[in-house]
Amino acid sequence: MAALLLFVSLLTVLISLLYYISQRKFGYWEKRNVPYVKPLPLLGNYAKYMLQKQYPGQMLQELCKRFPDRSYFGAFFGTEPVLVVNSPEVVKDVFTKDFYYFNGREISDHVENEIITRNLFFASGDKWKVVRQNLTALFSSSKMKKMFYLLEKCNHSLEDMLTYETSKNNVIEARDLGARYTMDCICSCAFGVDSMVMGKETNNVFKTMAEQIFEASNTRGLKMILRAAWPSLFYGMKMQLFPSTIDEFFSKLLKGVFESRNHKPSPRNDFVDLVLTFKNEENLIGDSISNSKTGKDTKIKLKVDDDLLVAQCILFFAAGFETSATTISFTLFELAKNPAVQEKVIAEIDEYVARQKNKLEYECVNDLPYLDAAVYETLRMYPIFGILTREVMDDYQFADGVKVEKGLRVHIPVYHFHFNPDYFRDPEEYKPERFLPENKKDLKPYTFFPYGEGPRICIGSRFAKMQVMAGLITILKEYRVELGEDMPKSLNLDARTILIAPREQGLNIKFIRREGSEQRKWVRT
Repeated sequence: MAALLLFVSLLTVLISLLYYISQRKFGYWEKRNVPYVKPLPLLGNYAKYMLQKQYPGQMLQELCKRFPDRSYFGAFFGTEPVLVVNSPEVVKDVFTKDFYYFNGREISDHVENEIITRNLFFASGDKWKVVRQNLTALFSSSKMKKMFYLLEKCNHSLEDMLTYETSKNNVIEARDLGARYTMDCICSCAFGVDSMVMGKETNNVFKTMAEQIFEASNTRGLKMILRAAWPSLFYGMKMQLFPSTIDEFFSKLLKGVFESRNHKPSPRNDFVDLVLTFKNEENLIGDSISNSKTGKDTKIKLKVDDDLLVAQCILFFAAGFETSATTISFTLFELAKNPAVQEKVIAEIDEYVARQKNKLEYECVNDLPYLDAAVYETLRMYPIFGILTREVMDDYQFADGVKVEKGLRVHIPVYHFHFNPDYFRDPEEYKPERFLPENKKDLKPYTFFPYGEGPRICIGSRFAKMQVMAGLITILKEYRVELGEDMPKSLNLDARTILIAPREQGLNIKFIRREGSEQRKWVRT
């Protein structure tokens, strides 16, 4: 009983303290004459998200609609002030023109508290710049083309998996299907290992790791919110966003691959070879982030340790499979809902397969403009991140004179931009034609962010497009898709996950084998 009373007393004190802090901070935007929404105690303006009731992209969309003529406005994420950017012109300033001042992702002072968050995605400043420079060469067009033969083999496995799965039940959960395919791609292309995740065995260690990284639960959702809103409190209470088993698994994976290559780079020139080079050189050398401001040519030396390498390894695995799997599954979902669009996609794919004499090659990335447009339309309607975050890394003054201090959060409402009828007519409708080559000129710059924008644009976007296009070709050359029985046409999006996902339901898609599909099987050499 005494312990319970102590807990209640401490909780009361904590809530009272947070309430006091929030009331003190809630005058931030008023003092700067920036329009803002009156916040709720503790939860600020993000209550629906923080209570896990609404997908954050849609929640921020509602706030943006209250300031249709403002370039930006103030809000509060819990007790913390946040600047919400509401115009393409200011987005350009934040993402590109004045990138130096906004180069951080968010809560940059706390990314070293977990091994998994010491990677390129969470990094900022000089560390981000040096790691990014040293990893960029891995994702050049020439490197993608050289590794495509590995992706081709993964698509042969996808072809076999679909044959097996549809023989048991032709209604398949598309997110799981996409994840198994893209997981196999990233394991083969980046780490040189056979994940066997597209095999018949249900228990797979890579799937287990994926589930731990992208866990969708109330507990994980609450942890994400606590860490983002009050990181000092979160880590001060010895909490961690991700379980340590993830770090341990990928540390052992890297060690095993290193040993299999005798700790020397191989002819594969993949991610592991690059990491081996880093490890052998002991330091990474790159430009200082401040050079863009000072005009100098300052070089930075970053010490390489095992934690740094493991962190990048986890990022490559997680980002390499989940983002592309999400895009594949939502594309199949929309094609199932829009049979006229699907027929155009299938016709283009059939023409490609015939032209290539059933040989899947790297050029598929650029040779199917309508499928490409459909993928981009999917990314518009289902952006990987509904909100992109930035942090002010040095005091900054906007063109209208408003000043913001180092450490302030900046939120870019991606979902709002993508569904704004001022930029995309009939935004609720799935129209790939928006992204056909002849129509791209009509897109207003800095209103569409499929892979982010500016210097922090997704480093793996080429790889993502490559595996998404190849995977969809492999699927649709043999199958037509429809919604599974009782599968709704509209989705409730999850507030508890890192990436966009439907809440508490799968994407159940019926795969119907097309006439003549046997003549469109891939040639295998």
